[in-house]
Amino acid sequence: MGRPKLSMPINGHPLGGIALHAAMTSTLDGVIVVSRMEDSLDWMSEDVRDSPEFQKKWIHAPCEAACLGMSESLKTGLRTAQSRQANAVMVLLADQPYVTAKMIDDYVSAYKHEKKAFIASSHQGITRPPVLFDACMFPHLHQLHGDEGARRILQMHEKEKGMMVAWQDKRYFIDIDTPGDYERLLGEEEDEGWKATIFFPHSI
Repeated sequence: MGRPKLSMPINGHPLGGIALHAAMTSTLDGVIVVSRMEDSLDWMSEDVRDSPEFQKKWIHAPCEAACLGMSESLKTGLRTAQSRQANAVMVLLADQPYVTAKMIDDYVSAYKHEKKAFIASSHQGITRPPVLFDACMFPHLHQLHGDEGARRILQMHEKEKGMMVAWQDKRYFIDIDTPGDYERLLGEEEDEGWKATIFFPHSI
């Protein structure tokens, strides 16, 4: 990107802060913000950093091995969650600004009622975050290496253990990886207005 993307503004809010606010205002019991060691977290909104209510809900877990690939960030968050006896984790990405608190809450509700090992999103047949994992999946996630995500694990266990939620609207899965992605997102905001009702680096 040429600059820290999580601080890039979207309608007056830093990109990373938008997704974090969604997680913070959802029914999740807690939020683990996984980042590189050098991340100053200056992309966080002031209400998340300074509000006594929000301060109780999130913790920061710097990933020492982030340079080895995204699986290390996932495992850092997972170890932190396990240290707090979490019975499930939800994987969210900081550069997906259209994932809303309601979407997160719907996954949590489905997990409680369906008793599945995981609940994952899909668009046009491709598995995407957010994904909610039950504790029975933690050993599989710890086997990931390098830049490998959890998609292979989800495909292996989908039929007997998992639940896929298919979404038609691609906006939920917009992520910002290139300057072109950012410019396209800004263009859509100007054309259609700010639709996200939300306000997270890799978060679990």
